[in-house]
Formats: sequence, C-alpha cells, structure tokens
Amino acid sequence: MTTQPPQQPGYPQQPGFPQQSGYPQPPLPQKKRSKAKLGCLGCGGILAAAIVIGGIAAAVGSGSGDSSSSAASSAASAGTSKSTGSAKAPNSKATSSAKAAAPQQSTLDAFKAYVKKHESAKTREAATHVTKVQGADKNNDILDTADIYTDYTGDLASADTGNAKLLASAFADFQAGRGKASKNGLVTVYNADGDILSNGNY
Repeated sequence: MTTQPPQQPGYPQQPGFPQQSGYPQPPLPQKKRSKAKLGCLGCGGILAAAIVIGGIAAAVGSGSGDSSSSAASSAASAGTSKSTGSAKAPNSKATSSAKAAAPQQSTLDAFKAYVKKHESAKTREAATHVTKVQGADKNNDILDTADIYTDYTGDLASADTGNAKLLASAFADFQAGRGKASKNGLVTVYNADGDILSNGNY
C-alpha cells in the first residue's frame, strides 16, 4: 500500500507533472516573443507621437507671425461691417416708419375728402352719411358699377332720395377728377337697409 506525500502549502500541483515532495514547482517560462512585440509597439507609438508634436510645433511657429495680422484684419473687417450695418439700420427704419405713417387712403376716405374740397355744403353734409364705397376702382368701360352705402333710413319716396342724388352726382365728379370716369358706369346709392335710394351715371 502506497501513500502519497502531503502537498506542500503555497505550491499548487501542476497538471502533467508528478508530485514531488519538498521541492516547489518551477514557474513556466514567459514567451520572449510577446515582450519583443510590446517593445516594438511602444517604440512605434513614441515615434508617432514625436512626429505629431513636431508637426504641431512647426505649424504654430510658422503661423504665429501671421496670426496677429490676420486677427487684426478680421477684427477691422468686423468693425467695418458692424458700422455699415448700423449706418443702414436708421435708413431702413425711416423707410418703414414712413410707410407706416402714410397708409394708403381708402376709396371712402378719398371720396369724402374730394366732396369736402370740391362740392357744395349740402353735398358735404350728405357725404357724412356715407358708410362704404365699393367698385369705384374697377373700370372696363363695358359695364362698370359702383355702390355707395349710407346710414339713411328713408326710401325712394323720402327726402333722403334728394341727398342720394347729390351723392351720385358728386361720385361722377370724383371719378372724373381722378381719371376713372367710365363710358358705361352706373353708381347706386343705398340706405341703411340696403334699399336703393338713387342711382346715376359716371
């Protein structure tokens, strides 16, 4: 009956080797090839870093003299563009404010202004009852129609009809005065309910 010697503490048994008592197992030798490979990689990395650093140093050294002049020129051009922009801004604001200050006059306002300047006192009083004028700007000399709406409450048999005739006559003068007279124009004056009070040619 054979007994195996006790295993030594701290030294594991290696497979493939018989257990020897009292002698530790030698460690396996490392491959020299891996060290050489690591060494080559380290040398290559150092060489690449040296090339990159040298290139950066050369670029910074050669461009240091030009960078100040280019920075100065870019700053000057930026200042010029800012001053040009600030010079143009008031002009554009003035143009837009001029447009806002003088909006296009409506046909109603233009008609009332014409009556106030060129027509009789009775026609001027009748024009204060006009609430809307439409169709006055569309002329084709074939069949032109314009409508004048008022706040009169009377009908064809009322006194408001006389005032409506004055407005129709004044409208013909108004169209002729601004070069929009028509060969076949018809203007109709309505009361507040949309009923016809009078009509006339213009």
